[in-house]
Amino acid sequence: MRPASLLRNAWRSARSRATAAALFTGAFVVGLAPPTDGDVWWHLAAGREILRTGSLLRVDPFSVSAGGRPWVDVHWLFQIAAYAVFWVGGVTALVLAKCLLVAAGALLLRKAVEREAGARAALWFATVFLAALFAARSLLLLRPVLVTLALLALFFVQLERFRREGRWSALLPLPLLQVAWANCQGLFALGPAFVGAYLLGSWAAARSDRRSPTASADRSPAQPPLGVHRHRGRALAVTLALCIVACCATPYGLRSAWLPLELFGRLLPGHGNVYAANVVENAPPLAHSMAAPVWHLKWFFAFLVVSFALAGRRVVLAHALLAAALVFLALLGNRNVLLLYWIATPIAVMNSWRGAQRLTALARRRRGARIVARWGPGAACAALLVLLFGTAWNEPALGRPAPFRAPTESARILRERPGTGTIFAADEYGGYLIWNLYPRYRPYMDTRLVLRTASEFAEYLDMADHPDRFDDFQRTHDFAYVILPVAYPDRYLGLIAHLYSSPRWKLVFTDGAETLFAKSDDTGLDGYDMGAPANTDRVLRALDRQFGDSARLRDAGRLGLATLDITLREFGEAERVLAPLASPEARALRARGRLAAGDLLGARGLGELALKEDQRDVRSLNLLALVSLRQGEPGSALTYLRRSLAADPFDVEAERILSSLEEHADAH
Repeated sequence: MRPASLLRNAWRSARSRATAAALFTGAFVVGLAPPTDGDVWWHLAAGREILRTGSLLRVDPFSVSAGGRPWVDVHWLFQIAAYAVFWVGGVTALVLAKCLLVAAGALLLRKAVEREAGARAALWFATVFLAALFAARSLLLLRPVLVTLALLALFFVQLERFRREGRWSALLPLPLLQVAWANCQGLFALGPAFVGAYLLGSWAAARSDRRSPTASADRSPAQPPLGVHRHRGRALAVTLALCIVACCATPYGLRSAWLPLELFGRLLPGHGNVYAANVVENAPPLAHSMAAPVWHLKWFFAFLVVSFALAGRRVVLAHALLAAALVFLALLGNRNVLLLYWIATPIAVMNSWRGAQRLTALARRRRGARIVARWGPGAACAALLVLLFGTAWNEPALGRPAPFRAPTESARILRERPGTGTIFAADEYGGYLIWNLYPRYRPYMDTRLVLRTASEFAEYLDMADHPDRFDDFQRTHDFAYVILPVAYPDRYLGLIAHLYSSPRWKLVFTDGAETLFAKSDDTGLDGYDMGAPANTDRVLRALDRQFGDSARLRDAGRLGLATLDITLREFGEAERVLAPLASPEARALRARGRLAAGDLLGARGLGELALKEDQRDVRSLNLLALVSLRQGEPGSALTYLRRSLAADPFDVEAERILSSLEEHADAH
C-alpha cells in the first residue's frame, strides 16, 4: 500500500475514534444530574423488597389507595439491577450507570450511521445528536426508559445491519433482547414495532421487484439482487413472531402483554382522560397544557422533514415508518419526545447525507463551503462539549435527590419518630416516602398511576383543587401526616393554606419547599408559626447552610419560602424574605404578595416597573390583568391578556384568567 493511502487510512481511523470519543463523552456528561422525579425511589423499594422476600411483587404492598391490588410489575428486572447498583455506590452510582447506558446507546447509533453513510456523516450525527439530547435532557430520568433507549439502539443497529447485508445472524439476538426488554419496561412493544417496520419495508421492496423484473440491469451494486427481499421478508416475519412471543415471556404472562395498550390509552388527549390532562409527561407537547411547550420540537420536526425531502427517492421505507410512528407518539405526550430524538436523529442524518451528495459538487467549487463542510461539524461538536461540561459543572451534588424535589427532611423527621400510620402526600412524593418509610408508614398515593382508576386519581386531585373537601376525606382515611410541596407543582398551595388554618392540623416543618403537617393533638412535634420572625430566620439559616456555595439554589429556596408566606397570608415575612433579592422572579413574587394583600396600587406599580424593563414579561402582564379585574377594568385586563398570549401563546395562567373573564362576561 502506498504511503499516501496509509496516511489517508490512518487519518480516517483517527477521525473515527475522535468522533466516537467525543460522542461518548458528550452523551455521558449530558446525563450528569441528580434524580429529579419520584419514580426511581419506588423502583428501588420494589427491588429491595423482591430481594428481601425472595419473590416477585404480584400485589401492591406500598400504598394505601392500591394496597393489596394486583400489580403487573414488568419492571422487576430493572428494579433488582437498580437496587444492586445502589447497594454498591448509592445514588451517585445510579447516575453514573445512567450515563453509561446513554453513552453506550449513542455509540451504537453512531455505528449504524457510519456503516450507512461514512465517517463524515458520523461526525455530523454526533453533533446533531448531542444537541438533541441536550435539548431533551430534562426527560433523561433515572427510570426503566434508560433500558428502552439502549435496546432501541441495539434493535436499530441489528435491523440496519440486516437491511444492508441480509445475514440471519443479525436478527438472532433480537428475540432474546425482547425477553429482557419485556421484563424491564412497559415500552417493550416498540421492539416488535421496529421489526414490523423493516418487515413492511422488505415486503414493499419485494413487491416492487415483482412489478419490475426487468430492472435488474439498472440496479446499483449496493442494492440486493432480485428475489432477495422475499427471503429477507421471511426472516423478518419469523423474527417478528418470536419477538411477539417473547413479550409474553414474563412472570405475569399475557397480563404484561396488555400493559403497553393500557399505557397508550392514558396518553390519548381528551377531556375525559384525567391522566393526559393532569400529568405533565402525558400532556401533548404542542398543546395549550399546564406546562410550556417543548420549544425545540418544532425545529426538530423541520429538520426531519427537510431530511426526507433531501433523500427523495432514496428514502428507506422502514425509516419513514419509524419516523412517522415516533412523531405520532411524541405529539401525544411529552415523555415520548426523547424516543423521537433518540431514533429519528440517526435517520435524519442518513437521509440528509444521501441527499447532500447531490450538492457536494456545487459545494466543492466554493472555498467557504469547503471550509464549513470540513471543519464546521468538528467545531460545532467541540462547542457543544464545552456547553455540556459547563452545564454539568453547575449541577448540584449527584449523591442525593435534586434540591426541592423530594421530601427529604419530612421523611427524616418521621423516620426518627416512633409509631406507624398513613400519609397523604403529593403523588410525586409518594415514591420517596415508600423508599424511606415503608413498612412503618404508607402514602395514600404515588406515581404508579397504572394501579389507580381514573375516578380514584380524579378524587385525589380534587383534594388539591377543592381543599374544603379534605376534611371529609380525612374522616374516612384518618391520615397521621400530610406532606405537600410548595413550588413544584404549585397546585397544592390551596390545601396547604387550608390545613394551616384548620384547628385539626398544625404545620410542624417547612424549609420553603416541603411542608409537613401533623394532627393538632400530636404532642411530639411543635407547630410552626410562619408569622414569627424567629421561624423565618431559622429556615433562612438552614438554606444558607445547605446551599452556601450556590447563590442560585439559595435564592430559589427564598422564593419558595416567600411563596409559602404569601399563601399563608404572612405578607410581612414574605417581604422580609424577598428583600435581598432583585431578580425578575423575586419582583414578580413581591407584586403577587401585594396583590394578595389587597395593595392594588403597590402591585400595579411593581408590575409596570417590570414591564419597563421587559415589555414581554408574561408574569407581569398577567399580574396587571388581575389588578385591572380587581379595579373593575375588564377592557384593560383583556388588553394585558392579549399581550401576554402574544408573548407566550401557551401560558396557562393567562388562559385561565381569560377563561374566567369570558365566563364573567357571559354571565352578565
